[in-house]
Formats: sequence, structure tokens, C-alpha cells
Amino acid sequence: MPHFENNFAQRGAPILSPSVTRGFTGRAHLNWEHVRLIRAQWPGVLIIKGILHQDDARTACALGADGIIVSNHGGRQLDGAIAPLRAMPGIVAACPDIPVMLDSGIRRGADVLKALALGARFVFVGRPFAYAAAVGGQAGAEHAAGLLQQEISRNMAMLGVTRIAALDARAHLVAQR
Repeated sequence: MPHFENNFAQRGAPILSPSVTRGFTGRAHLNWEHVRLIRAQWPGVLIIKGILHQDDARTACALGADGIIVSNHGGRQLDGAIAPLRAMPGIVAACPDIPVMLDSGIRRGADVLKALALGARFVFVGRPFAYAAAVGGQAGAEHAAGLLQQEISRNMAMLGVTRIAALDARAHLVAQR
């Protein structure tokens, strides 16, 4: 039976258990040295999520990150965190040699296009699909994916863009109007 591991790497409760509780312990014991140690031991792809500032992005790159996910964790942790879209250009500029992805706040096709125009190589979409699946199961999630695809296509046409690769910051500005 798989187990939840807590942030101190101790075995947690089984995933299917009436006694599962979420750990809200501090994470002050975690720092960039831990990333350095993980990189030294892990030869695989290392993606770091939760980067919101270009200085942290530079540190992640220097420590060997293979990719970055710009994310404020859906805005559910801090009500005053910067929007990932605002942080995106600085992070892309700070780490031009690795893929920078975006997670958080994507609700419609225009949001996807804005993120791509600002340099995201990939955009994660969570809540719209979770809501659609909660209401309509697999059919609901498939319907949501179709709507997102239609919005992206329609918005690209309105911007006069025929290829994702043609998106740039000018398209982002037009999409905001």
C-alpha cells in the first residue's frame, strides 16, 4: 500500500486510511542546500516548482534544475502572492537555457496564450478540469478540454496568430485588452 510521506521523509499514514491527516508543520528546515543534495544524488530530470522570483530561478539553474514551474500553488497558500504571469518574463530571462513552465491561475484559453506569449514552454491547467470532472466525470473533463482548445484557437485567430511559436509579448498585450 503506498504511503504519504511527510516533509521530514518519515513514513506517513497509508493513502487509504481513516486516520490520514495533512501535515502543517513548518518547512523552515528546507533550503537550497537540500536542492544541491538532491541534485547530487538524483541523475534524472529535476524540475523545481513554486519559483516566483528571478533570483530564485537563477539559483535553481545554478544548482542544476532541468526546468522550472512558475507557480503560486493556485493562490491557496498566500492571498497576496504575485501572480505567476507577472513573474514569468523575469524568470524566463533569468533562465533562458531551460524550460520554464507555468502553473496557477489558468482558467481559459486566453490565459494559456498569455503564458505562452510571455515565454512559458508548457502551461498546466488544473482547476477547470477538476471542476468539470467533479460535475461530469470523464465526459465533463473531455468537454472542458474541448472548450479550452476552442478558446485557444478562436483567440489566436482574433490575434492574427496562426502558430503558437508566433506568440510573443505583443500578442500578450493585445490579449489583455
